[in-house]
Amino acid sequence: MLRYSVILSLTISLSAVCSAQSDVMMQAFYWNVPVDVLGKNGTWWDNLSSKAAELKECGVTALWTPVPSKGNWGIMDNGYGVFDHYDLGNYNQKGSVETRFGSRDELVRMITEMHREPRIDVYSDVVLNHIYSSFDEAEPNPIVKSYIFSEAKTNSKSPFPCDEVTWIVPDAPAGDYRVYIKGYCLPELSAILMNGYELSVSWGEDVSGEYIWEEDIFNKDNTYLLGKSGLTVRGNVGHRDEIDVYSFTIGQIHDIVIRLTAKTGSKSSGIWTDAGKTVGYYPVRILCNDCDMTSDLLAYTNTAISYVDHTGCNEPSYTWDYTHFHPSSHDDWLGAYTGDAVEPNTRFFGNDLDTFNPVVRKRLCDWGDWLLNSIGFDGFRLDFVRGFQEEFVAEWVNGLSMKNIFIVGEYWGGTNRIKNWVSKVDALGAKVKAFDFPLKFTLTDMCNSAGDDFDMSLLNHAGLIRNNTGDCLPEASVVTFVENHDTGKEHDKWVLKDIHLAYAYILTHPGRPCIFYPHFFEHAIFDAEDSSKTVLIPHDLKGRIQRLIDIRRRYLGGDLSVLSETGCPFPLKCCENLYIARRGGNNNTDGAVIVINNADSETVSMQVCVNCTGMSDLTNRTLINILNPAEKTIVDDSGRAMFAAAPRDYSIWIPEENL
Repeated sequence: MLRYSVILSLTISLSAVCSAQSDVMMQAFYWNVPVDVLGKNGTWWDNLSSKAAELKECGVTALWTPVPSKGNWGIMDNGYGVFDHYDLGNYNQKGSVETRFGSRDELVRMITEMHREPRIDVYSDVVLNHIYSSFDEAEPNPIVKSYIFSEAKTNSKSPFPCDEVTWIVPDAPAGDYRVYIKGYCLPELSAILMNGYELSVSWGEDVSGEYIWEEDIFNKDNTYLLGKSGLTVRGNVGHRDEIDVYSFTIGQIHDIVIRLTAKTGSKSSGIWTDAGKTVGYYPVRILCNDCDMTSDLLAYTNTAISYVDHTGCNEPSYTWDYTHFHPSSHDDWLGAYTGDAVEPNTRFFGNDLDTFNPVVRKRLCDWGDWLLNSIGFDGFRLDFVRGFQEEFVAEWVNGLSMKNIFIVGEYWGGTNRIKNWVSKVDALGAKVKAFDFPLKFTLTDMCNSAGDDFDMSLLNHAGLIRNNTGDCLPEASVVTFVENHDTGKEHDKWVLKDIHLAYAYILTHPGRPCIFYPHFFEHAIFDAEDSSKTVLIPHDLKGRIQRLIDIRRRYLGGDLSVLSETGCPFPLKCCENLYIARRGGNNNTDGAVIVINNADSETVSMQVCVNCTGMSDLTNRTLINILNPAEKTIVDDSGRAMFAAAPRDYSIWIPEENL
């Protein structure tokens, strides 16, 4: 049924002249883009090249492309496991020459194709927080051993991830051994019975794939007997000071290799899952024939990183070692894994680069400049900016030889955190933008919720630009989006239905909108951990996005006023389902009125006053729905007009003479 409606008109003062909004960008990849693993052939750069003409025709002016560097997992790596910054698919490392996305030559050809008029800028994703590596790059790390044996400065800091260190006693003599396993940074007593770990001790030919619970190998001498090299034991600690003792015998000189992983659960509970990085376990002591050999125990980390010789222009050949990664000295530590604050010292991913180290900073700054000048990128998306200090962000941006280029940071956090990050970097003399994560999740709720379960007035001050609690950012500092590669791989963050409503918002509102490749090219989205979970993309979404891009370019560009909040809406109850906003125009247009209806089955109509300070006066003028020009409304003498939209749909109204 039709909700109560009243005829309405619009009034608006002279709008400021704004340039056309040719600012739509696309995230031109998703989490697991296709790759020929057996042929070790990446095809993504060529795929993007083939779509250049279509993207230009529909008005996309920039692409955000994946991290181009060779990752630790070679042809399978999606770039975020960065290993060699300067290997863009042109060196044989990590099992392949090409990256998941193709070769360096294919990358350069893609950029060249995008730069042909009409130009599309290409912004590279870059990782400045970490480097991934494998045991091929292992080295003894006395700093990590000291840090762990201090139990993360006596449990005041975060533990070193126990599955990222390998303990080795080299050339251990034959004899009877005891290894003492202890936990640290463990939870409070209420959860202690669920504290678990997996232990593997190797001293010869390993057993493949076998595991056993510690209580099943309890020995009469109050130790747990390891009868086989490489056997995986699942153990629990009953209290914080408990130490589990394992015994074994080796018959000849051999390296002893000890590996641990933190777990949550127990045999009786049937629960056994990874505990993450917030608890730690380590071999606090090792004895051979009752002689203490703990001083011979070495902590190996995968931090001795070297590469094949780089032969290209301006490609340095250097190595990394444990002094380049946190904790990098006896005075260093690891920060918290929880919350959403900037944490430069925390090993969220891989080997955490010490960006307080001037050598590290210079190498990363040089790499950014090389990507601009030698490869041809036009700007950057900075991955995981919570992982390094704002001072380094400013140094990196200001150190680029090209100034005032597009740079956006991924700060996945609350509005206040994101705003403060942008403001602090700005105060340090560098201009950066931020993705509007708060807006994304509001739009997700709008699309996924039934009409009665989401109040459309929540859009009035949603996101970073329209925030009214003191944490707003100027529109020039904000990139809006509906989905990205991270949210797109986790089903609990998806927009599941009515995706067009979210695009109707970001493509008509302030901020730089970023459309998602799978949404535009109708590529189904799959959960990275469970491929049975998927969301299909509607056939008509691409056409809707194209039309919205055209409307944005032709008609929009000024300020925004939410008429369903400030335009004396009537009937007021309709604001629960109907959102109405007036956006200023560009060039010689008068802008548009955007109407979004989330009601499940009803067309909703509402009358508002449309005259806003700084916008043209529409009194006594006829507005048409540009999406259906047969629909018209007249602005009356008082500046009021009636607007409507179909259920779970939107309408966009412009002065008839602007068509």
